[in-house]
Amino acid sequence: MANFNTHLLGGAAASGMLTSTILLTGLFTPGQGMAFWVAGTIASLAPDLDADTTAILKGLFSALGVMASFVVLFTFQSLPLLYLWGAMLAAFLAVRIGLLEIFAYLTEHRGSFHSLLAAISFGLASAFLSWRFVGQGIDFAWAIGIMVFAGYMVHLILDECYAVNLADMEFKRSFGTALKPVSIQNWWASGIFLAIAVYCAIQLPPPHKLHQEVIVLAKLDHIWDSRS
Repeated sequence: MANFNTHLLGGAAASGMLTSTILLTGLFTPGQGMAFWVAGTIASLAPDLDADTTAILKGLFSALGVMASFVVLFTFQSLPLLYLWGAMLAAFLAVRIGLLEIFAYLTEHRGSFHSLLAAISFGLASAFLSWRFVGQGIDFAWAIGIMVFAGYMVHLILDECYAVNLADMEFKRSFGTALKPVSIQNWWASGIFLAIAVYCAIQLPPPHKLHQEVIVLAKLDHIWDSRS
């Protein structure tokens, strides 16, 4: 499989190319374009969340632990200071160690996270959360969702590319485990991804102008190709 640096560089490069294309629609500011690029790059690392030893997974649960400690801080401000610190520390450790261990136990590397269904789910969930909570408009939300889906897919494609031994022209044992439609073995996790994707797809309104501008760009490229 591809290593961390390959996924990071590949995701960053592909996200940069897609971001530049989205900015050509004229619907977004350069600052929003930076958000698209960051979202796509981070998404290109997301499939390895099911690898128990990855720094991405540990970093994610560390961040979630910090968020949990701040929730305790804002919820129990009336506690004495020492008790409040203890509660915050307990919340952090419960998430960073407890939930991380549970997640690692329930997930399997190259399982449900390495599937087309997971990529769709992450993309739709990102679009839904951006639309519901960020307040940047539905076109921005769909653009974020597209970037997350594309970045996620770059990771899966790179894993499959590295599963081919070009020197001996043969497939490695890992071939086909990354870019699969759905994980049957981890059916319960695939069911969760399916539920998330269906719910977000139902809740999300269609984009206002993004799809129209993309069609215009595609037509312009076709005209340019025909002239050249």
